[in-house]
Amino acid sequence: MSYPLIARDRERALLADFVDDPRPGPALGIVWGRRRVGKSALLQALVAERGGFYHHAVRGSSAESLRDLAADLGEALGWPAAPALDSWAQAIELLLRVASDRPLPVVLDEFPYLLEHTPELDALIQRCFAPPGAPRASSQAPSQGPSQGPSQARLILCGSSISVMSRLLAGTAPLRGRAGLDLRVTPFDFRASRRLHGQEDLPTAVATFAVIGGVAAYARDMVMGDLPAHAGDFDRWMAARVLSPGSPLLREVDLLLSEDPTTAKTRKLNLYHATLGAVAKGHHSWSGITRYVNTGGSSLQAIMDTLVASELVTRLHDPLRANRPLYHPVDPFLRFHYAVIRRHPGFGRMDTDTAALWHRVGPTFRSQVLGPTFEWMARDWTERCAAPSTLGGTPDHVGPSVVTLPDGTTMQLDVVVAADDAYTDLADAPDRRTVRALGEAKVGETIGLSHLARLDMARDALGSRAATARLLLFGSRFNEALHTAVARRPDVELIDLERMYGGE
Repeated sequence: MSYPLIARDRERALLADFVDDPRPGPALGIVWGRRRVGKSALLQALVAERGGFYHHAVRGSSAESLRDLAADLGEALGWPAAPALDSWAQAIELLLRVASDRPLPVVLDEFPYLLEHTPELDALIQRCFAPPGAPRASSQAPSQGPSQGPSQARLILCGSSISVMSRLLAGTAPLRGRAGLDLRVTPFDFRASRRLHGQEDLPTAVATFAVIGGVAAYARDMVMGDLPAHAGDFDRWMAARVLSPGSPLLREVDLLLSEDPTTAKTRKLNLYHATLGAVAKGHHSWSGITRYVNTGGSSLQAIMDTLVASELVTRLHDPLRANRPLYHPVDPFLRFHYAVIRRHPGFGRMDTDTAALWHRVGPTFRSQVLGPTFEWMARDWTERCAAPSTLGGTPDHVGPSVVTLPDGTTMQLDVVVAADDAYTDLADAPDRRTVRALGEAKVGETIGLSHLARLDMARDALGSRAATARLLLFGSRFNEALHTAVARRPDVELIDLERMYGGE
């Protein structure tokens, strides 16, 4: 089933600019991002619109891959038989000959699969491309090529292995300095996800995002295009599409780990699951993760570095405290998987009453998945959508933090905005930054004066550097007493769902 492209206008414009570059000679582009976000659909649409060539590589031997590529080339170019490709140097030369009379996209999708059997392939490609700004290669076509003119191919290498693709242009890599496009395709943010999911009801949009995030495939083929339209339909959708025994989402995280070359080769996959589970269940500090996994720091550091490099975990820096990184799952679905699916193995069994089990784990979903996801949405809104007038300045540093109160207890803060104004002669000093805003995010409960009092207390505890900090309350419901109080408080902002999804 094909679907219209949603909210990819910027990516499509960048690809169009790359393909339409009028300079003579071939050009090289890199497109990368995690699996299921829609990279292939984006590039297939580009080739359908402009012409050119698209090839999706699969795992196999070098000879097998050459035969597959030759077959696709012969079919795409209308030749009576597939060309005989004896080497990858010959294959690259022929690919560049696809476009000779005008610029056309030539796509090698899942390029990391080709590197598995031909690790020198990037060096072979390097020979055909000069650095941007230098004269470009215009070698003549092989005898069986489509034409003898200079190549105008816009060769695009695409891949889902973050660890492999991120190294293609790094350091001393052969292709460093050769690419005219380095496009990273990311999951949709919560606003674009609402468009992807086609939802008008905002609470349902929040709950759906907490389950499948902004990954295009999770909202399309992997749920048969079936998404909840309103709150009364959400439980039906969870039981029928997300948690049913036939749902491909049940095994998705296992596949993500097995498909990435960096994690697929590990002999301690259980430790990767344990570390991801710790982060997904709310153990965000290094000490908390270490205690949960019960593994030594050096061993855990290698695992965490791999998960960060693979973009399964993101490392957040505390806006107010130095050397206190916090680790969060990059995708709401990871949080959902470890809090709900993996914790309750009854999901996926044919003899399970899925609807009844989902009803029983509802409180877990709301506390361990929906709540943390909404906090993440609040930080995302603060960083990308909020006006400077809302925050009292630009959001230079945004993240969660912890404040120590006068009685020695600590308070978790969901949203902290700090200014970029604390540089000394030696380094940045987060503990000296001006605090521009403090925020608390609560979904599914009515926010009242007690929530505002918590933020007042935190601001007081931070002292003079937070004296002018704005106080932000994110939620779906606010009681009347709070509205009355805020009417007299120009330092307080109430951000409801309508404002999160459409305002600043």
